[in-house]
This record gives sequence, C-alpha cells and structure tokens, in this order.
Amino acid sequence: MIEILLLSAGVGGTAAALWYAAPAGRGLHRYVVPRARLRADIVRLEREADELTCALLRLSTENTAIGKDRDAAHDALAETRLHNAELGKQLAAFDQLCSENTQLRADLANARAVRPLPVDDAPTVPQGVPVLPLPQAPFALKPGEPE
Repeated sequence: MIEILLLSAGVGGTAAALWYAAPAGRGLHRYVVPRARLRADIVRLEREADELTCALLRLSTENTAIGKDRDAAHDALAETRLHNAELGKQLAAFDQLCSENTQLRADLANARAVRPLPVDDAPTVPQGVPVLPLPQAPFALKPGEPE
C-alpha cells in the first residue's frame, strides 16, 4: 500500500517537473537571444579560438624542440656507451700489461739476485783452483773491518 502511494507521488512529481521545465506549449521555445549578445559571443569565442591556436602552435614548436633535444641526448648516450665499452677494453688491456710488467720485473729481480754458488757446483777454470764461499775467502772483508 505504501509502495503504491510513494509510486503515485513520484509519478506526480515527475509530471509537475516536466510541466514547469518543458518549453513546449507555453511559448518558451520562442525565446530569442539578442543579436548583439550573439555577436559578442562570436567575437569572444573567435578570440579564444585564436589564443588556443597560438598556444597550440607554441606548444607544438616546443614539443619539436624537446624532441630534437631528446634525440640529441639519445645519440650522446649511444656514443657514451660505445666510448665506455672501448674504455673497458683498454682497461682490460692495461690490466694485462700491468700483470705482464709485474711478472717481468719479478723475473728480472730473480735474474739479478746474487746468490752464493754451491761449492760442489762451482766451475773452475783452470781445473783445480780452489773455490770457497766469499766469507771464507782469504781476501774477503769481515764485517766491521775497515776497507
């Protein structure tokens, strides 16, 4: 029962809203906007369209410039990556040269090292010359003796 009452009130409210809001039948559809106002609106809208066109062109130009900057940055990045790869190769070659240099220095230091020869392996020319270690040689200086 209440539903029917609420449904009837809703339909009545809708009918009243349509009666007051709808222009048909009461001459509201014949309302004419003054021509001066229409002309002013046209001028205002044309001015806004011109301003928006200028803004669009400005933004399009900026977008083109930004695109060129982006492309230049992309090219620079690619060039930097190639340069970085080349530097990596050079660094690897440098590291290899350093390790070879260290090995050669060690070999040179070993070759220049003065070691006493074992008495048994000492070659003597002519045969039969006595070979003694330096500290035992008769002409060797002892530590602390003047020269």
